[in-house]
Amino acid sequence: MTTGEAARLLGVGLNTVKRWINSGDLQGIRTPGGHWRISKDGLYAFMQAKGLPIPGRRKTTPARVLIVDDDPSECTLLSAVLEQADSPLNIQCVHDGYTGLMRIGAWRPDVLVLDILMPGIDGLEVLNRIRADPDHDDMAIVVVTALFDRPDVVRAARSAGVAALLPKPVEARRLLDIVGACLASPVVCSDEPRGQRSHGR
Repeated sequence: MTTGEAARLLGVGLNTVKRWINSGDLQGIRTPGGHWRISKDGLYAFMQAKGLPIPGRRKTTPARVLIVDDDPSECTLLSAVLEQADSPLNIQCVHDGYTGLMRIGAWRPDVLVLDILMPGIDGLEVLNRIRADPDHDDMAIVVVTALFDRPDVVRAARSAGVAALLPKPVEARRLLDIVGACLASPVVCSDEPRGQRSHGR
């Protein structure tokens, strides 16, 4: 599970969880993207050692998905796709990078679906600002862009550690599969489930 999920389960702040990991009190592993992940067994062992109650099951409140895209019709389309997910999602949509950053800070989504080509603060700048703040390390980011044929954009997005990079128009089933994978197991969340890279048109 992510550090954010562990923090919510423990009822503490994200930095407290990271401090426990760094001190060796809580066992965690780093993904290739530099994010901490904690096994459920490891977390429960830590809770038992601290005398904390271990829940019988994880919380059932809907996961939060934020869409940032300056095209209202694209927001409507992506929202409609995500509403078909197997588990209910709490979906919000904003239409510019600045508002997106504000909403991320206030709402703390589990998954961010991000456009790149936007006026003002574009998607790459949003990515840079997110990755500069360790409090958002546990948020999975899915980039959906019409610039998929731009090697510089693809390179910049992947270097920011995005979970997935998809071309527009979005293939509905693929988006649902990726968001579902991100919510179920962020460690393996990827747009290349079979080792094959996506290709834009």
